Amino acid sequence: MYPLFKRGDLIVVENANFEFNPKDIKVGDIVVYKAHWPSVQYILDEIMIKYHLNPEKTLFLFNVTNSKTIDIRYLGNADDYNIYEYKGYASTKPVVHRVIKIIHFNNKEYLLIKGDNNPIHDPELVSINQVYQRVVTIDGKPLVIPYVGYISIYLKEYWYIVLLMFVMYYLYNYIKRDN
Repeated sequence: MYPLFKRGDLIVVENANFEFNPKDIKVGDIVVYKAHWPSVQYILDEIMIKYHLNPEKTLFLFNVTNSKTIDIRYLGNADDYNIYEYKGYASTKPVVHRVIKIIHFNNKEYLLIKGDNNPIHDPELVSINQVYQRVVTIDGKPLVIPYVGYISIYLKEYWYIVLLMFVMYYLYNYIKRDN
């Protein structure tokens, strides 16, 4: 979502079904959702190439039938879709992007989402149930605390150094106590 915020910035969010109703999401809101497409991007690329699809006009719906199978529906028009069954692990990753359009398809409401600095929308039509947080805004600007998120990033990336520091601290105290 550069230039509004970048990696290492802490964004203040409100939780779905607790602090806001996901059905109240509007165009322009910045949301955090569980995206399927980052973990199966190579499959989406394969579908695009195989069926000569335009990424600007193609959307994907993911239906996780069980933990091993995902039905990937690719939509050319709002009326027709084809199903591509993918057998594999159905993982999701959190993505923070802006809602650019609300789409009604098969009597359900979906969100078309795009990163501010991305040339095209995300390949996945996002259901309301996939959204689990919304970024808090003040006068239309997201509430961001710069650089504070690096603490969490470093702790996740360099956990072994933190563990080593704890072990050294306890060893030092143990040796000091014996003397």
